[in-house]
Amino acid sequence: MKHVSLTVSGNRYEVVLEDEFADFVNRDLEEAGINLHTDNTADKLLRAYLRLAKQSTSYESEIELLIETLDGL
Repeated sequence: MKHVSLTVSGNRYEVVLEDEFADFVNRDLEEAGINLHTDNTADKLLRAYLRLAKQSTSYESEIELLIETLDGL
């Protein structure tokens, strides 16, 4: 288990996650412009969330297309 910590608008948040998931979360937050060692604004966190939401929607669409393709075989 690993700790994932970040500060948003002066408040420090910490969660404990499974190792692989924690590594993914840390990497994704950094790629989204979230600094894990200094304060972040709430809008940066919102943009990071929206980035993941967009990816999730794209993946769902791709999965649905694959299912339709397989059903047609």
